[in-house]
Amino acid sequence: MVGNSKADSPLRRPSPLSRRFPDESARRILAAFLVTAIAASFFAGASAATRSGPVVVLAEFPVFASFRPNDPFYVDQWGLRQIDAPRAWDVTLGLSTVIVAVVDTGVVWTHPDITGNMWDNPVDGTHGYDFLQSDTNPTETDPSGVYHGTGVAGVIAATIDNGQWIAGTAQVSVMALRALGSNGQGSSFNTSQAIRWAADRGAKVINLSLGTNETFGGPTDIQLAIDYAWSRGALIVAAAGNTGVSTLDYPARLANVVSVAAIDERGLRATFSNYGSGLDLAAPGDRILTLDGNNDVDYRRGTSFSAPFVSAAAAMLWSMDPSLSNIEVWNLLNSSAVMPSGGTSQEYGWGVVNLWNGINALSQPFISVNQYPQSVGRSSTFDITWSILGPAGLAVTDTHAVWGTVPGRLGNATASLSGQTRQDYTTTGLTIPSGANSLYFKVVATVNGTSYESPEKSVTASNLPDFLFVLYQLLASNVLYLALFIIALAAIVAFIPQRRAARARRATYRQRTMFPPTYYVQQTQGPPPPAPPPGPPHATHPVQPRVSAPPPPVEFVRPVEPVVPARPAAPPVTGGKKRCPSCGTMVNADNLFCFFCGNPFR
Repeated sequence: MVGNSKADSPLRRPSPLSRRFPDESARRILAAFLVTAIAASFFAGASAATRSGPVVVLAEFPVFASFRPNDPFYVDQWGLRQIDAPRAWDVTLGLSTVIVAVVDTGVVWTHPDITGNMWDNPVDGTHGYDFLQSDTNPTETDPSGVYHGTGVAGVIAATIDNGQWIAGTAQVSVMALRALGSNGQGSSFNTSQAIRWAADRGAKVINLSLGTNETFGGPTDIQLAIDYAWSRGALIVAAAGNTGVSTLDYPARLANVVSVAAIDERGLRATFSNYGSGLDLAAPGDRILTLDGNNDVDYRRGTSFSAPFVSAAAAMLWSMDPSLSNIEVWNLLNSSAVMPSGGTSQEYGWGVVNLWNGINALSQPFISVNQYPQSVGRSSTFDITWSILGPAGLAVTDTHAVWGTVPGRLGNATASLSGQTRQDYTTTGLTIPSGANSLYFKVVATVNGTSYESPEKSVTASNLPDFLFVLYQLLASNVLYLALFIIALAAIVAFIPQRRAARARRATYRQRTMFPPTYYVQQTQGPPPPAPPPGPPHATHPVQPRVSAPPPPVEFVRPVEPVVPARPAAPPVTGGKKRCPSCGTMVNADNLFCFFCGNPFR
């Protein structure tokens, strides 16, 4: 029979239900039950979808990059995974046209894992400069075996996916500048020269894994060089320091420097890392596997190896968009950083640098506040300039600044502007209201119907008179000129009262002759003595003197000393000072002469 033949056929797999329910009617009942259950669940889901309640969307679930480098020691490079470098590598590995200058102890540029990413000088093909030996071979020699500069360069740009040693953060060009000796010490002059040299040759990022904990009262050659490099469009990144104190090292504490602290493998601030006010970012800095000078790898720790992660992240952003300015790159790094749970700006700045977030930020509109004053005169007006980054050509239907005098309460708005992304915008004529000490603002924009806003910024009121503040602002662009101006102003303030007092004293104390006229060189001399009468013609024998009388007895006559007018008595000396009897100027008690009129006291 057909039915029996189907049941006995070896080509058909028996249904699992047939074993448990051999009875046909039972099988039909169970099938009906299953169909009813499936239909009920379907209609229940359909009815739930029509309700007005919120739909739960899963987000922030972990995803993994498809690109995994074949470098054998990559598995131990925890810092790259901490900053989300693998996901960023799916977008770009970096461009060799972006130059990162490493101002350090030099770089062993012959290491097989870095030599392919060394910058080539278009003039002579060299890879940098040695400011200690004044030559074009910036290689590193280190008897101690630390090879600090080579390790920094390896974190930035060791060759990736070449099956050797480690993976660098970005495949960009490293410019090696040797300004420190093998012991890690050097002069500020060599460092400043290296910074200027890098800026003049197109370095977009200048890494300074160096510093000092000293405090300086005025501008230094390093500060002037950093300001020069900033004006040339470079971004300067420096290590915060390794003494675990709440103040940043110099030059990390300077205004135009991105300061970087260190975190450990827990994602928390390393105990040795400096922190405090002015800190910008944090990055991995403990047990960092990088290159050494013996064609091998080794572990390093310190904020010196945190800074190159941030330098590489900045270079990756420039690889994505070469038109970015240094302040725009800095804003992207800050805004895309990730703050550890419970962390504060004192310990982490804006947070831990995140390479993927920074690159991803370029794929959507991003407001970068590029220019505004930190402080202004109370009656002065100021401007705010910003740009809207992201995909080019998106319509910006509205963008303006909102402001107020209390943080978080920004109830005032400037005039609305419109345009496109990748465009600069400026609002003018802002002033701090009377009675307020600060003005707080942020920039908002509507791009393709979506609203965006910048972080909140502040402008403080200065207590300087307006004319001095304006002059200060004009000179502040060059710190050297500002220092000269302050010195000149101090000299004028000190000289004018002294000049006026001296005039008043001279009106009271007329100059007197203190010595006989013959003492002064400029005294007119009397008429010369008359010439002797002409003598007789030349005689052939000597003339004998005539003696008319016996010679007088010899007497010793004491010369009469000239009468010197008595000097007026000087007032009693108080406080180590005395008054010049000639012009009346107060001078130190032990002076030998008056510095104003030249009158000698002894």
